[in-house]
Amino acid sequence: MKRNFTLKTIFAVLMLICTVNLNAQDRTCGMVEYMEEMMQDPDFAREYELNQKKFKAEVARRLSTDFNARGGNIVIPVAVHFPSGNEADRACLEALAQNQIDILNADYTATNSDIGLWTPASAFYPGLNPGVANISFCLAVSNHPVGIDPELLEGNPAVSIGYNFGGGNNADTNWAGYMNFVVRDIGPGLLGFSPLGGSIAAGQAVTMNLGAFGSGSGCPGSGIVPGAPFNLGRTVTHELGHFYNLNHPWGPGAPSCAADDGIADTPNTGQETYNCPNPGTQPGCNAGEFVLHMNYMDYVNDACMYMFTPDQMAVVDGYVAGVLAPQFKPNVCTPPAPGFNLVSANNEISSCPTVDNQVVFNFSYNTILSFTETTTFSASGAPAGATVTFSPTSLSADGDFTMTVGNLGATAEGEYTITVTGTSATVTESTDVLLKNTCTEVVCDPFASATNLNLAIVDGNAGNPGTPFLTNILTLPDLGAPIESISVNVDVSHTFVSDLIVRIIHPDGVTFVDVWNGNCGSNANFDVTFDDTAPAITCASPTTGTYAPTNPLSAFAGLATAGDWTILIADFFAADTGQLNDWSITVCTEQPLSVAEFGSDEFLIFPNPNQGEFTIKLNSSSNEDIIVDVYDIRGRRIFNNTYVNNADFNEVVRLNNVQSGMYLVTVSDGDKKTTKKIIVE
Repeated sequence: MKRNFTLKTIFAVLMLICTVNLNAQDRTCGMVEYMEEMMQDPDFAREYELNQKKFKAEVARRLSTDFNARGGNIVIPVAVHFPSGNEADRACLEALAQNQIDILNADYTATNSDIGLWTPASAFYPGLNPGVANISFCLAVSNHPVGIDPELLEGNPAVSIGYNFGGGNNADTNWAGYMNFVVRDIGPGLLGFSPLGGSIAAGQAVTMNLGAFGSGSGCPGSGIVPGAPFNLGRTVTHELGHFYNLNHPWGPGAPSCAADDGIADTPNTGQETYNCPNPGTQPGCNAGEFVLHMNYMDYVNDACMYMFTPDQMAVVDGYVAGVLAPQFKPNVCTPPAPGFNLVSANNEISSCPTVDNQVVFNFSYNTILSFTETTTFSASGAPAGATVTFSPTSLSADGDFTMTVGNLGATAEGEYTITVTGTSATVTESTDVLLKNTCTEVVCDPFASATNLNLAIVDGNAGNPGTPFLTNILTLPDLGAPIESISVNVDVSHTFVSDLIVRIIHPDGVTFVDVWNGNCGSNANFDVTFDDTAPAITCASPTTGTYAPTNPLSAFAGLATAGDWTILIADFFAADTGQLNDWSITVCTEQPLSVAEFGSDEFLIFPNPNQGEFTIKLNSSSNEDIIVDVYDIRGRRIFNNTYVNNADFNEVVRLNNVQSGMYLVTVSDGDKKTTKKIIVE
């Protein structure tokens, strides 16, 4: 489990891991802590309660009718996500995903190869047989979400690689409709976590650590290798049981004979069971009963858990049929028919009728299963008075095309959703883009601390944070508009950086985001720019670059900028110390377009992202020199040059040996000046 959801939960979870599960070979599950925290979210709690009502209604319906005859098997579409996976490892990761699907199909139908172990064990559990669920799992192969992963092709398995699922959270609405499995580094001492009674409609996921997914040799090229004694894929079987409303056998809280899981045919255990005990050696709470430690919902090693009970499977069937079945995305397990899809490279463009004459949207046309029909492009929804032209006007193979929306000077200000449609003889597909013809632009302003703060981070001990927490404040002005997006840079010198939690707190004192949460193990030092659009973190000593935060910074979108922004850093373990060197915030807001700004058809920077070399093209109407400045995320100028003007300015800028990250490029031409954000990879 991620080791925090709020600081309060961080303390509880880390104390639990450190005081109860000191043996790294013991199974650990973070469902209880995850649910305790998420139930504080009113939206999550509301959906949870609604789903529980649906589940209870389904159980009541089944009790009032004859369910002796089993209905049709419910097929559950699965998508698997490897945020830190290597794209070159795709064939291996897809095979590992299918391997886990095969394990689940066996485990949930009592056809697993080790079910024979139940025969000698059953003598201690009279009258009990393994349970069988009326479900099966498939790895989705068609109708994938578009714009997620360029290598996620129709007809291939729904396996995303390098995609930061949910911005580091456990839900992603892009993947609503799927049973999501996320495989990522969730820190030492924990194998996985899941919501109890999950939601497919909300795009929720079951999350596993890198060594607790699938079986066999795994994919070393991506650092995803099943690790003994949890190397048979049973962590997913266990966590998925929670998603389908199954509790641990000892009940929803700490193990006690005063509570159980509410399942009639699982003995009241009163304890967690670890390792691999022999059947009949672990007494239950009631005289003559034994702990059913081979049950998938207990904590034994993978090789020693091999069954569900019939009543557990009745719960799974009821939850899947009564709650989840209507939420599954249809027709994704059947190989797709030949066809195509359209993907926009720039979903939103800003313009102004008094400045811009035209804007250009870029698209890719991707065929499915060798589709060869000619597809013609058209559009609807453009502003009245505008012209729309496509280049090329049609395609019959994979390729790119553009849509130019022209004559904007004759249009009214406003936001326009333009639907672009591709039509062939047998297939019609469409996608939407947004033209913000509102005379505004997104302006990004950096605000930085002093460069040598050298603020000591108080050392923690055994999962208890050192106090007082390190805090530092940046006071931001009122930028006159709500936050559109935000990025944060944090520079820390510290050994064993996984000791740390880094939190950014909004001036309202209520809204916060944890950008760093025990990442990167024993590595030392990091200087990271956290940006929601960046890839998952790649650890090193030091860790540098632009990466997605643990939790998305989009939580600040729509809020005001003015006031005291606080960084809070807490250290939870002894012996490794360090300091905060500096930090900064870059806030992007939507501002009115000045008459002295360049129009969107006058000024271009490409490619973006780039590797430190890019081209600036500018149609200049002044006779003054062109000045180009580049600033890093902390507001430090790293490049400055003055160029002789000409009407068709076209210059290559080379940022020699800069780190990867976000930079701001400011171009001045007489009384015109504009700033654009670039990403250096």
